[in-house]
Amino acid sequence: MSLRAVSLCAWLLLAACAGDVAKPVAVQALTPEQQASLRISNVTGEAQAGVELLPYEIDRLMQQIKLELSKTTTFVQPPTSGVTLASTAATSPPGTTSIKLVFTEYDKGNAFARAMLIGLGQIKIGADVFLFDDATGQTIGQYRVSKQFAFGGIYGASTRVEDVEAGFAKSVAEVAKPAPK
Repeated sequence: MSLRAVSLCAWLLLAACAGDVAKPVAVQALTPEQQASLRISNVTGEAQAGVELLPYEIDRLMQQIKLELSKTTTFVQPPTSGVTLASTAATSPPGTTSIKLVFTEYDKGNAFARAMLIGLGQIKIGADVFLFDDATGQTIGQYRVSKQFAFGGIYGASTRVEDVEAGFAKSVAEVAKPAPK
């Protein structure tokens, strides 16, 4: 094999790291029955005080998370009307769950620092994920999800925060994934 082919194979092998799934940590785990019957009506996000996360970044993350959730979970869009209601319970179909992310960490890191040495300029994304029963408003589950990227060299320098966001979105989707039978 040529050096070019070996380099390409190594690049493809490493490229999966930024988008890999990080296992969510259960604070209040869903029961297997809840996971099996989960129907998501809405996904929202907000930044905790002190976390620098712009509205368009939150929107981008929410879209990615919704896309990942739709691959493994029943995702029900609430009916739309011209009236804005204060309660999710009033607008959601029966038996649905809302997910709210509170971002506790969002650091885009520094590509130059990552290029210099592994571990410097890390990209970090973290959130507390709350699952609410739409009918009662009660929290039925809570998880902590975090994703970090710290590779160095050319791979570290060329990895963007958006690449790590894809892995973070997959990790959030793991929370709602039905338990294996």
